[in-house]
Amino acid sequence: MRHALTAALIPALCVGYLACGGDGGNSGFTDDGGTSSEGGSGSGGGSGGGSGGTSGGSSGSSSGGSKDGGGSSSGGGSGSSSGGACTTNTGPITGSVGSTGGSVSRLVFAAVGDTRPASEDDPSGYPTSIINPIFQDLQAQSPRPVLAVGTGDYQFSSVSSTSDANEQLQTYMSARAAFSGAFFPAMGNHECGVASGCSTSDNCNCVSGQGGTSSANLNAFLSEMLQPIGQTKPYYSINVNATDNSWTAKFVMTAANAWDSTQQSWLQGVMAQKTTYTFVVRHEPTDTAVSDVPPGVAGVDAVLTANPYTLLLVGHTHNYGHYTTYFPGTLACGSNCPPASKAVVIGNGGAPITGSSTYGYVIFAQRCDGAIVVDEYNYMTNATDSYFHFVVTSDGTLTK
Repeated sequence: MRHALTAALIPALCVGYLACGGDGGNSGFTDDGGTSSEGGSGSGGGSGGGSGGTSGGSSGSSSGGSKDGGGSSSGGGSGSSSGGACTTNTGPITGSVGSTGGSVSRLVFAAVGDTRPASEDDPSGYPTSIINPIFQDLQAQSPRPVLAVGTGDYQFSSVSSTSDANEQLQTYMSARAAFSGAFFPAMGNHECGVASGCSTSDNCNCVSGQGGTSSANLNAFLSEMLQPIGQTKPYYSINVNATDNSWTAKFVMTAANAWDSTQQSWLQGVMAQKTTYTFVVRHEPTDTAVSDVPPGVAGVDAVLTANPYTLLLVGHTHNYGHYTTYFPGTLACGSNCPPASKAVVIGNGGAPITGSSTYGYVIFAQRCDGAIVVDEYNYMTNATDSYFHFVVTSDGTLTK
């Protein structure tokens, strides 16, 4: 259960009322899902359903910490400092990251999530007025992020033969082209869609015998977004290292809506590889309503609890935030859940926004002492949200 917050403490811990779970009377955060036409059925719902997504804003308070520190190395690099104030270096970054990874002098990356039209099969309603500026802003950032990750849902398409999945993803990739850095997308529930045997895209599992691999949405995701970076499966990992070998990092892109024993074994193997930083990307948050999650949510969580990692980046809820405790309700992971403080919601990339949240993106920047500084940027003003701002060490422990 999340900590009880007094009115005086809420501004210090949360991204305003919305990101603490308020939504003008709706205590949870909704995504979309529903039936094939998504007629009002969502994955969020009220607090009784235990949905909502891990969202909100922790500004440096540490309630959860990390229990997974073992196995991570020190995480210095880029002028590591052992004492005194340490600020984020704004100087240029040397090195490069391509589709297979790379080496850079300092780790700075961005995350964008949930970009789709409000209505199914409506490419004319694609939110280009939001996603275009987001990638243009990333290109203009100084220093420019060396890569960006996507937390899923780049389309709202049916899985019929007349699906416009390819057209919507092509629109997204056209916007992405404004950013010269590498881009690594994770699969969302809309990249599975309401495939055969499923009643909703939220908990549909696009693997053989559980929805089928012939989903037009999944095929479009594989061809339009993953084939250009040489990936053939909806889950993969990318390694980025320091040019001076002072730190290592891996980005683990999971596919909760395409979960099977093969992906589980792969994830266990990847997570066992020790790196200074490990950033796991999955579409659905841990505290989405149990009835609205695919089996890969609990599957990924089980692997995370057994391995060290820095942060879990999720989307699905159309807002952004960071909480130190989970939203009340029954969790798919039961009593063995990864720390809530190590999850970050980035789902404000253009899909219909939840409540009064704002569109934008999040940047993760390595500090001189190796800590990761996390800030949300407004897509129109490029201003950061001071209530959201937080800092973690390489093992995910909240710090200052």
